Amino acid sequence: MADALLHYSTSTSPSPLQAGSSDKPTSNTINLTVTAPSGQQVYCDKIDVALPASAPEGGGAYFTAPPTGTITGGNWKPPPAQLKSGKELGLSAAANYYHVVFEPPIPELDLVDSPLSFAISGELASTAAGGSLGCAITETSGTSSGSYSRKDRLDLTLPTAEPVFFLHSLLAVAPDKPTLPRTRFAAGAEVTLSWESSGTSFQVFDGDGNSLYEGVATTCSIPASKLVCDTTFTVKASLVSTSQPANLYATLTLTVVDPTLSRMNITGELVTADLTVPHKLSTTQTDGLRVSGSMTADSALYANGQLSTRSVSVGGDLTVSGDLTAARSLTVRGKANLESLMARAERLQPTLDGSDIPVYGDGIMLVFADIPGRYVATFAVMDDGSNDSAFEVGMWDSDRVYTIPLRNGQRWRLDVSPDHPRFTFYWFSFS
Repeated sequence: MADALLHYSTSTSPSPLQAGSSDKPTSNTINLTVTAPSGQQVYCDKIDVALPASAPEGGGAYFTAPPTGTITGGNWKPPPAQLKSGKELGLSAAANYYHVVFEPPIPELDLVDSPLSFAISGELASTAAGGSLGCAITETSGTSSGSYSRKDRLDLTLPTAEPVFFLHSLLAVAPDKPTLPRTRFAAGAEVTLSWESSGTSFQVFDGDGNSLYEGVATTCSIPASKLVCDTTFTVKASLVSTSQPANLYATLTLTVVDPTLSRMNITGELVTADLTVPHKLSTTQTDGLRVSGSMTADSALYANGQLSTRSVSVGGDLTVSGDLTAARSLTVRGKANLESLMARAERLQPTLDGSDIPVYGDGIMLVFADIPGRYVATFAVMDDGSNDSAFEVGMWDSDRVYTIPLRNGQRWRLDVSPDHPRFTFYWFSFS
């Protein structure tokens, strides 16, 4: 046989090739570029590529599964890989090979007048670190179309190295949506972690350092009890090879939209749409708890100090041991128990000389008339800053009782005819 007419150049990805072990091979690609010599016309019917499918004699690298051949440049057709013995291919009879044949799609396209680019991708393993991969190339070609002959085999030796130890692509998914990575989950949701690594064993830890998984798989299911609040999970990848054992780490933080917290200290502002506190909520700053919208208490609400709110709806009891101030109005749609609405009655002894008597505080005035005979009196009430009567109460006859409400800042006077009546005054102030 004659020497090959075409020129061949190779490159690999990664470079050099990385050959793993038989149980954990490594993905690689061999790129093959074929060109005709300058100024020559070369016609080619096919190009055979043979790659080891089992450990070669004396050691070396081999493909653990049929590789995939693709056309990356030129108009030839992509071939399937067939498993053949070395004896069939004129190679070592003790080994098997993957036979990849590249051919033009039709005989009329046999002229190699532009570069042809082929790629062969697959999983590589090696019997020893640093072993090489043998690649046998045989072309069937000629200098005229339709006239071909099988040329001498071209043996290429491609160096390999141990796989680079890596750990990356740590992702979390919901089991029902395995193709959608996410970092936000509900408390107690089912979560699956996955990652890519050339390590030989793995361990997964939760945020407290508890081990959740140990094994060789690159996936792990997180127990529902381990995802109740925001948690950072750590994956430890270990590699045991001929060299010193090594470890790599990757972390992923998952956010829980409805966390369960045993304790939470907030030094700044807390803004939330809904907040449920099953036990005690304490505030220590001077501003206390400020509610700008509505606040609903379905059971008892206890305020030991001042309670200020725009609106408050209480479905149960409202107990206030301090002051409860309603700047505008206080509406009670049910029964109001006012155990100490008024102070004890205070008997007044005003001087009735026709002058105004000031009112200090809100309350109710009870006036008892105990006068023999008939009389006519007017109880006049003036608002603060006005000399006109806000309202007047007419009095006559004896043994009558009059109830008159008064506000803080008002004034009152009593005009009587004749001027010798007897009245008794009691003041009930609102406490």
